[in-house]
Amino acid sequence: MTTTPTSPFPRKVGLAGLDAYQVALAFYREVRTATRGRRGHVVNQIERAAESVVLNVAEAHPTTGRDRARRFRIAANEASECGAALDLLEIRGELAATALGSLRQLLDRERAMLHRLSR
Repeated sequence: MTTTPTSPFPRKVGLAGLDAYQVALAFYREVRTATRGRRGHVVNQIERAAESVVLNVAEAHPTTGRDRARRFRIAANEASECGAALDLLEIRGELAATALGSLRQLLDRERAMLHRLSR
């Protein structure tokens, strides 16, 4: 870790310093916690889509230009799928309201970042 001359706090560099990556990881962790012990197609799908967001952000990070934007768009598409899965899990009553609220907040933040990064 390095520090900048204007800040006494360590600054993460590389992929670890990319907020979109950190939020994607946080969302994935919370999905895994919220769905622990649950089974079914929608649970499997949201876990896979959340993994895909993390992996696509990581894949986009070192690239440049149009290819970078395309990879961030793919991550955004997967994030959108996560949103639909959360809607289905809510309708089924399979997740507590507090877990849904926290997941939606992280997902909204991730989608906003991915929207900007994909332009």
